[in-house]
Amino acid sequence: MPSTYQHVLVPVDSSAAAQAAFNEAVNIAQRHQAKLTTLYVVDDSAYHTPALDPVLGELLDAEASHAKAAMVDRRQFVQTTTVADFKTEVAYGNPKRLIIDYAKQHPEIDLVVLGATGKDSPHRVAVGSTTSYVVDHAPCNVIVIR
Repeated sequence: MPSTYQHVLVPVDSSAAAQAAFNEAVNIAQRHQAKLTTLYVVDDSAYHTPALDPVLGELLDAEASHAKAAMVDRRQFVQTTTVADFKTEVAYGNPKRLIIDYAKQHPEIDLVVLGATGKDSPHRVAVGSTTSYVVDHAPCNVIVIR
């Protein structure tokens, strides 16, 4: 484990566990004077049913709007802290894969902080949790928050 972290990634969704992870990531970023990136992945993997596209499209748009509003709230909170370099990202796709891809595409990220559980997904039972996948595949250290 490095003596200081330089860049912390915190993937979030609308769950309480993700909010707890975000709060801890802010604390870590402050202690280490690190950059902080918050990544909200809108899970569109359940929305590929052509017969229901109009309805599912509206649901996807609603979740994306919620994600963007949540990021505004998080930005306002971070502005009250000593974190000097904060970035938010909203992406679409499979959360566990996008989190890993994002971390690999940004090699300066040396820590991922995420909640032990997230909001339920139709794939959760079939393929395991996003948290387990990130722990197993991340190119850097991972801290799991309960």
